Amino acid sequence: MLQFRNAGMKDAEAIAHLHAASWRENFRGTYADEYLDGAVVEDRRRVWQERLTAPASNQSVILAMNGADLAGFVCAYGAHNTQLGSFIDNLHVSGRHQRSGIGRQLMRRIAEDLCAEYGEIGVYLWVLENNSNARQFYEVLGASNSQVREESTPDGGTAPTCIYVWPSPAHIVART
Repeated sequence: MLQFRNAGMKDAEAIAHLHAASWRENFRGTYADEYLDGAVVEDRRRVWQERLTAPASNQSVILAMNGADLAGFVCAYGAHNTQLGSFIDNLHVSGRHQRSGIGRQLMRRIAEDLCAEYGEIGVYLWVLENNSNARQFYEVLGASNSQVREESTPDGGTAPTCIYVWPSPAHIVART
């Protein structure tokens, strides 16, 4: 049975592995193979240990658990940008759980959290331009692509990246 809960420090390793696996499955051809086949796990481990050891006051990380198995997670930062609003930094669902509604449920839960404290401002996220599945998912949830620009990637390269926006977190809740 699927359960949702907030992440804690003990979840850093599982989140890092799911994050790295998601990048390996979805970003091959955009990120360097050398990075995806090597340093990506350690890189994500460092990021998640830092985030969960000393979380920012505006950070929220929600996990979708299928028993003891991490099925997906979402991470957001409330009021992250004065112009764009709250930032959804990560949404990843494990390959075996994709197309099961977990991503939609995670988006609803993070949007509800954002509504509680940051309900009157917009929400945004970055998505690689060539990630058509993710782009379609966010469009179904009511986001619009406000711009595309070349952004640095964790492997040291660059890639065209879209900024998807919603007027408020309530707009996400209404579509989930």
